[in-house]
Amino acid sequence: MQNNDPLKPGYNFDAHLVAGLTPIIEGDELDFVIDRPNGMKGFIINITSQGEGTIFHDNEAFDVKSGDLLLFPPSATHFYHRKKDNASWFHRWVYFRPRAFWNNWLCWHEQHNGVYLTKGLDSSTISQIERLFIDIEYISKSDIPYRDDLAINLLEQLLIRCKSIQPDVVSKPLDPRVIEAMNYMTQNLNQNFTLEDIAHFTCLSASRLGHLFRDEVGMTITQWRDDQRISRAKQLLVTTNYSVNHIGRLIGYTDPLYFSRVFKRKAGVSPKLYREQIS
Repeated sequence: MQNNDPLKPGYNFDAHLVAGLTPIIEGDELDFVIDRPNGMKGFIINITSQGEGTIFHDNEAFDVKSGDLLLFPPSATHFYHRKKDNASWFHRWVYFRPRAFWNNWLCWHEQHNGVYLTKGLDSSTISQIERLFIDIEYISKSDIPYRDDLAINLLEQLLIRCKSIQPDVVSKPLDPRVIEAMNYMTQNLNQNFTLEDIAHFTCLSASRLGHLFRDEVGMTITQWRDDQRISRAKQLLVTTNYSVNHIGRLIGYTDPLYFSRVFKRKAGVSPKLYREQIS
């Protein structure tokens, strides 16, 4: 019989987002080793709320304490438990299947045996991040309208915040010319502009702007533009009765089939199905 409790062995994480709190107390029923040598299908992001835990064993072992963050990619081995000389380990977690444009947010500065680690955060940052974990769990388990979209939105906030505090990102403002390019695209989403148009606006060559944008943002100009267009399309699908083809034209896609392909690649479903699911 399949286990329906994600805190117990045998649970099938066959979902796009599952969140919870694992309260491990010495000698309690949850006081066992999590051992998944082949990892999981999705990512798990984890924050220690109380006590201490140990990740891996032997020479690869390291400990985590209150405020420490972990990010397990699908390829990473899972081996962790309560630290032996500590009475408890409470950790909050979110299991998720990422969207394509999240890739840059899912690479942190420090990595141990395939698992990303962030430590040494100040109390204010820890409080803000843990609040997002709590809100994601609450929303994902509720029956409120747009539950899934709200949970994903909160998860995106969490991932962006965790990425923004990485040592290689902190105090690195975007190049003003990249900001100019973003502003140009945002203000002209419905136009069929080219890379040369944006480059001319920023007084750079198309080649130079393309390389600079990728280095600064972690994605191509086309990928960033499509992300903004699809985000706008989602709003229009939810808040208007416009046809899918009309929405595509409003955000700059003159070819309805191409719009549907881009939308499905970014959102996982077609525009029509997205609207039906929200409704």
